[in-house]
Amino acid sequence: MQNLLPILCISHFAFCIAACSIPSLESQQCAEARDSVKDFYSWYLGTDAKTRTQQQTTYDRFIAPGFQTSATDDLDPFFLSPTMPTTFKIGKCDVDNDSRVSIQVQLYWRYESKTDQKEVYAEVARSGDKWLIEKVASR
Repeated sequence: MQNLLPILCISHFAFCIAACSIPSLESQQCAEARDSVKDFYSWYLGTDAKTRTQQQTTYDRFIAPGFQTSATDDLDPFFLSPTMPTTFKIGKCDVDNDSRVSIQVQLYWRYESKTDQKEVYAEVARSGDKWLIEKVASR
């Protein structure tokens, strides 16, 4: 009986852990596209403009050849702002169809006394096995 009690406790604990796993509620398209947009914005925010122009292959890995933006000449095409944000966060994702999604990118500018937030939306399309940003716009 003493040997049975530890075995039952361990079995019960293992069963509870397995039963409590949380399923992913996000579509496969959103999960894949989200990773691509997150990787791009991390790279883009972490490099300066001169470095980016020298890394065209990295840029081409994330951006569609026919990329469009609603930015004017004085605004950055991916932030739609004249200044670089301090950080960003990937928000909600809407699936348009199997090969196209729209992902919210929340941008943050941190100052000593306040934090400003703005959001842009990246329209992302599947091209082969990659997800490429085709358009960035505000709503």
